[in-house]
Amino acid sequence: MIDVTGLPATRQSKVSVRLLPACLLAMTFLPGGTAARQTSFCDVSFVRAPRAFYVEAVAGYVRQFLGGGVIARCLGTSTRIAADSVAYYEDQLRAVFIGNVRFDDSTAVLEADRAFYFLADDRLEAYGNARLQNLNTGTVLTGPNLTYFRVAPGLREEAELYASQRPTISYYSDTTQAEPYIIVANQVRMVGDDRAWSGGDVTIDRSDFRARGDSSVLNMTEERGILIGHANVEGGDSTQFQVSGRDIAFTFLDGDLNWVQSRGLADARNSEFGLVADTIEFSIEENMIHSSIAWGDSIRPRAVSRVNTIEADSLAIDSPQQVLHEIRSYGTARATSVRDSLDTEADWVAGDTVIARFDEGMEGIRILNALDAIGNAVAYYRIFDPEADLPPDLNYSRGLKISARFDDDGVDRVDVIGKADGVHLEPVRRRP
Repeated sequence: MIDVTGLPATRQSKVSVRLLPACLLAMTFLPGGTAARQTSFCDVSFVRAPRAFYVEAVAGYVRQFLGGGVIARCLGTSTRIAADSVAYYEDQLRAVFIGNVRFDDSTAVLEADRAFYFLADDRLEAYGNARLQNLNTGTVLTGPNLTYFRVAPGLREEAELYASQRPTISYYSDTTQAEPYIIVANQVRMVGDDRAWSGGDVTIDRSDFRARGDSSVLNMTEERGILIGHANVEGGDSTQFQVSGRDIAFTFLDGDLNWVQSRGLADARNSEFGLVADTIEFSIEENMIHSSIAWGDSIRPRAVSRVNTIEADSLAIDSPQQVLHEIRSYGTARATSVRDSLDTEADWVAGDTVIARFDEGMEGIRILNALDAIGNAVAYYRIFDPEADLPPDLNYSRGLKISARFDDDGVDRVDVIGKADGVHLEPVRRRP
């Protein structure tokens, strides 16, 4: 109990009664003696309080002060609080903890240079090297300040946490998650063990995942989140991909990113191709893009590789293990191809639907292997003779379906099927 040596006997009894419940964070709710004093508090036992005194305030309220390294417990629970000194203002329903503050209970550990506890709403404000660890999940928040609303029966069912001035959160879904998501933002709100809202220059990082945005929402139980405003997501390790847009929604499976949807000015890139559209959606396996779809009105979906461009009303892309295999384009589709980056003219195929297939080329680069245009098909292509120093042949064809096959030198074969017609032009060959 508190050392009150030197006070009159009547004062000693008064101090021990008033001081015990006032200086500890409230964990349970017990009624006070009067309407003005009705608040939540626990049955406190001070294990250590080398120095203690009090002064009378208005209307019989007491202000109490303890120093020399204070340790207190909430009887019947695991709750413990320690600080260099403690001041309790009974008339204000406020307690102040100063110096090396540490609060422990069964769900959290809080540390700070100083803390203020407001009994009326079970609110704790911590300042200076504030650190809160969630013992249920392992999540840790550190920063200059935080405000912590504890679970309180009849008042709130879940704990809430607020922090500002760019706190850092090591965010775990549970204690089995091997690696946390590191969240930094201007301000953060967390509810329960699984939901977090971040605002102002948000960054979310892990070895396999990097994200940026004006604000974000994470729900780890439902394994989903969204970045809002100037959003950007990048894959990590050696499987680099980058997705940007006004908003980006994403989901996880067993803690790993498995789906991303970029909405508004969507742009996606990897080592093989780039993709732009109003909306782009990806499925991700083993941190690599497995397939993609793109659609939109204000921005016509377009996929661009080193020498190929495909555009249509919508696109579907198969790229297992992030290796480009096939692009299917629907609705006034068009595919263009150039021989190299210096080529000033392009071959093209158009139709209601265009399907492009890719294969392994030199130096591991994916190259166009086949093009099929289906419905109102039209093609323009050049045929080069590598052994003749002449301009290429020119061909313009139409049909219900056009199938083109390619080799390392360009167009190898073109089949026009159904209502076929066209024009083939050869260059003028000068006589020797």
